[in-house]
Amino acid sequence: MKVLFAVENNAGLDSRLDTRFGRAGFFLLYDMEEQKVFSIQENQFRNEDHGVGIKVTTFVIENGCQVVIGAQPGPKAAAILEKANIKVIADDKGTVKEVLEKHQKELTVG
Repeated sequence: MKVLFAVENNAGLDSRLDTRFGRAGFFLLYDMEEQKVFSIQENQFRNEDHGVGIKVTTFVIENGCQVVIGAQPGPKAAAILEKANIKVIADDKGTVKEVLEKHQKELTVG
């Protein structure tokens, strides 16, 4: 299972969750089966004038993520994620490592 975290900075598992979804600083992609970060990318959409949430949801889908963790997406982005059967866990407090531990049961594979 691939999980996308909307984070403020590029610090691996110590990256802090961002208080924004579509305008987060970076996206950290985590593989639950491998138990490792496989990508951290700067959010190329964060400074655009409009349509950011929709562009980010397209990014989520194209990267094969089944779960998104971060600030609550806006209504349009949330609707797209729901339609794509992507689980949203609204949590913007702490580091990726802390959030992984907190939501371990929801993210258990198998």
